[in-house]
Amino acid sequence: MPKLAWVLIPLAVYAAILAVLAWRGRAPARMAINVHTSLLLMAYLLSTAGLGIFWVANQQLPVFDWHYLFGYATLVLVAIHLVFNLPIVVRWFTRKAAKPAARQPGGPRLVLQAAALAAAFGVAYFVGTRQADDVVAGPVASDMPASVQAVIQYHAFSSASRSGVFKRAAGVEWGSPPPPFKRYQAAPTVALARGAPGGASLAEMLAMPAGGRGRLDLARLGEMLYLSSGITLRRGGNALRAAPSSGALFPSELYVLARSVGGLAPGLYHYDPEHHRLDVLGPLPATLGAAAADQAEAAIVLSAVFRRTGYKYHNRAYRYAAADAGHLLENLRLGAHRAGMHAQLLPAFDDAAAARAIRVDGVEEGVLAVMALSGESAPGRLRQERFAPIAMAGVSALGVTGIVQRATSMRNEVATEGEITALPAPQPFTRDLHETIVKRRSERRFSADALPLSALASLLAAAAQPAQLSGAVTLNVVVNRVAGLAPGVYRYLPRHALLTLHSGDHQATARSAALSQDVIGDAAAVLILSADRDQLLAQGARGYRHGLLEAGLIGERWLLGATAAGLAACPVGAFYDDEAAALVGADPGRHWVLHFAAVGIRAP
Repeated sequence: MPKLAWVLIPLAVYAAILAVLAWRGRAPARMAINVHTSLLLMAYLLSTAGLGIFWVANQQLPVFDWHYLFGYATLVLVAIHLVFNLPIVVRWFTRKAAKPAARQPGGPRLVLQAAALAAAFGVAYFVGTRQADDVVAGPVASDMPASVQAVIQYHAFSSASRSGVFKRAAGVEWGSPPPPFKRYQAAPTVALARGAPGGASLAEMLAMPAGGRGRLDLARLGEMLYLSSGITLRRGGNALRAAPSSGALFPSELYVLARSVGGLAPGLYHYDPEHHRLDVLGPLPATLGAAAADQAEAAIVLSAVFRRTGYKYHNRAYRYAAADAGHLLENLRLGAHRAGMHAQLLPAFDDAAAARAIRVDGVEEGVLAVMALSGESAPGRLRQERFAPIAMAGVSALGVTGIVQRATSMRNEVATEGEITALPAPQPFTRDLHETIVKRRSERRFSADALPLSALASLLAAAAQPAQLSGAVTLNVVVNRVAGLAPGVYRYLPRHALLTLHSGDHQATARSAALSQDVIGDAAAVLILSADRDQLLAQGARGYRHGLLEAGLIGERWLLGATAAGLAACPVGAFYDDEAAALVGADPGRHWVLHFAAVGIRAP
């Protein structure tokens, strides 16, 4: 039933009762109607206030339409209330002005009322100001490293559920959003080219072996940066980028360490997407925290300004920032292939050294990933390195967001049983890569037509390429309308087949798990990425970051494939973790859901 109908039902029922009573000649008195509508007004005020306090203000979850609808209905009731009561208020003030007020009796009743009012304000203050850092997640095994325990507690703490909103409040005063673009006002700049369509299809770049064809030059570097983080559309005052971002907040920043790039002097640079240029920051740093990056022709460091996402999404900010980074990094990898370069995401590097190298504090702006670029088919001989988790600290200026970033940081020390459905051979995406990335937009409206099975097979094959950072991520898909495939929930297998998890129609369940968002409920199919917790953290807390980044990489291939195929697609990061895990047949305590992405036929 439409949300508007649910909001209007109480008003419609009351109006119908009044009409029936009036028809029978038993219309209620004016005072009775006043009391009835006042009670309705209080109910609607409590509903919209509750949504505002516990949902919109606290977690910024997408239930705004409910909040707005209750707000509009409340305005109607306020107008009715004023019709009945405004004359009474005016007469009361008129009498008060005409004669001195008589002394009102006090006594125990007045004291009790004042005490009750004070208690109500006290409860409201407690709910609104208590700090999330005081809330401890469920117990974890004591033999786990401290960093792994911190990751498990963070994930549980940042998980959403229908009851969890009453258990915790935001633990950080996030303040106003920081500027959307980072500026180095006095720095010299280097202009960049955007490149142009032609010469490489998405399918070719997805399938390109990890070998290079030559030396990186400034023109190719400019196109790589544009296709990863460049502004591809300005709409409604927003600068939309080549890769999607939760809430269009774009926390990612890119830094280039150029060692051997044609047309560009060796040094450290920052990419300015607002003007599509490089800010010259200075000479090459001594080390980036990993030998592979230090010896590469060029390296790109991706950091996140966490407050850009945190001011809106609070304790879920780290999840969103990491997934956003994964989207961007997949575009960067494909752009590197187009430039003829080998692109290697480094699974281990010294986070503190990388932060020092790009001149950031590592807390407000933290390094999430490092990519080494080389024209060689494989990196040369590297010195042996050993990495270990860094020591955990108890507090952070960013609360649990800062704690999980530190927990996933490192320092440098020197087939299942079930019904199997084979999928048709995937079709290559022949659309030009440059055009595909520039034209990609998040689309939330779908037609009621069924998605061809060949299209779903091609999307899954493109998304499920060999893992770059984490092999723990599993691809699941909720099928609502796919021609030739029964509705249900499936798991994608490496043999290019689907394993049935749940048969039947799960459209409403998926919509509910995704906070009742229509983009999930109306999709022809929904990709759900999950990861086994133990496998994810087998090598330590860093695996959590790798899992989120890998989910973003996979999700971006799904979105680009949909764009190349002329389909509509949209990523979604907000969902009830426990309900999403149940949807894909997993234990939420042992198997974590990381990402949703919807796809369907474009609405006319």
